[in-house]
Amino acid sequence: MLWTDLEPEPGLLFALEHAGPRPETGSQNEKRGWSERLANACAVAIADELRRIPIFRGKRIRPADLKTGTEPLTPLGAGTSKRIDVTVADPLLGLEIGLSLKGLNFADGGSGNYDKNLTGRLYELVDEVRLVHEHLPRALMAGIFFLPMAAATDKTKGKSSFAHTVVKLRERTGRLDPSLAHHAHRCDCAFVGLYTTGTEGGYPAGIVRFLNVAEAPPFRGRPIVESTRGLKDLVDDIVGQAISQDRIDWAHPEAD
Repeated sequence: MLWTDLEPEPGLLFALEHAGPRPETGSQNEKRGWSERLANACAVAIADELRRIPIFRGKRIRPADLKTGTEPLTPLGAGTSKRIDVTVADPLLGLEIGLSLKGLNFADGGSGNYDKNLTGRLYELVDEVRLVHEHLPRALMAGIFFLPMAAATDKTKGKSSFAHTVVKLRERTGRLDPSLAHHAHRCDCAFVGLYTTGTEGGYPAGIVRFLNVAEAPPFRGRPIVESTRGLKDLVDDIVGQAISQDRIDWAHPEAD
């Protein structure tokens, strides 16, 4: 399967429609507003996928929709709260899964690259993850970055902005043990998504594929489709990792 064979994801189409026309030549405030609207709608789309999973019946999954508000304030204990884009919480145990969404949606006006603000986004993510893990070490925190498809081919020298994002996010992902305080700033898992806006030529708007940062990205160019995940599979992977933290595999005993 090739990227040209892919169909738009309804969740991302919904997010693009909510964000409205892309302000390619707009001001920084216009671009920031567009990115916030896209992230808010993507959060709802991911939360909707989580709500379809049977084991989460009875859990509180937010955001519920755009009307009731996004980026909910999540209590972490000891009088501390944090705004997290997508959350799965147990009424008694509290936060179980948190997803932090970041976007690098517009190319820099000077260089034409998409990774100019990558360092700032990573600082935001690390601070958020650290605060959650310091209060709730067993909570799973996932980082998800969104970039337009053009970020995979935005450079003629060096690795693309997409590859750069995967590499830098990988350095901040993976905890050997939740009890290790010096790993509190690290995500439990992370993904970088490439999406189409409808301006690429040959691709409809709304296609999105996510690469797990544990996988090798191409130095430049789009990743092979088989190495990536769609929106539903992305959610399944995150949930699978959250479940595996508490699952015990039992061996067969010797036969009598």
